[in-house]
Amino acid sequence: MLADDVKDPKGQPPGKGQSAVRDESSQSFDEQESESMEFVQSHHPELVALLQRLKSMKRDEYETAVRDIVKVRKRLETLEKRDLKLHGVELDAWKLQSKIDLLLARAVAQDKEFDPSALRTLVQKRIENQKERLELELANLLERQKQIKESLGRFEGHEEERISQQLSALMKRVDSKRVKSGKNKPTKKDP
Repeated sequence: MLADDVKDPKGQPPGKGQSAVRDESSQSFDEQESESMEFVQSHHPELVALLQRLKSMKRDEYETAVRDIVKVRKRLETLEKRDLKLHGVELDAWKLQSKIDLLLARAVAQDKEFDPSALRTLVQKRIENQKERLELELANLLERQKQIKESLGRFEGHEEERISQQLSALMKRVDSKRVKSGKNKPTKKDP
């Protein structure tokens, strides 16, 4: 079957190597909060202070922020299992966007720490990150195209053989089910 011959860009059959990530709705808010703060502390420590202020001043916005971070973290965990390079690029993209958002919040608050040149630098890095992501996606797409062409090549000129193999396998399943159901009369085989 074609699906058996085609693999993902990492060389694994579809669905292999992907474990289910626990849905955030099955976690208590305290668990989500703890995981979010740990993630932020590891990847963007400046954001911790802002989140703590938000928690004491605007609880609803804080809870929304925590849930957003949980979603990002879980998406990145899933991506890490599938593609380490893309995971790194996506993590950098999140950090850059988070830093941009923090600078914009300072600008809105007319904070003296707001630095327009720092914003420009972050936007420039974000553009570079977007370009890197597209280059990775293109490389993955080209690898996938190569694998599909190889799979197609294994089919070309062998169609009748494939048909016979698949029919034989299907008829064995039918015979097996007939034996189990007590109707053990074998099916007629192709000549």
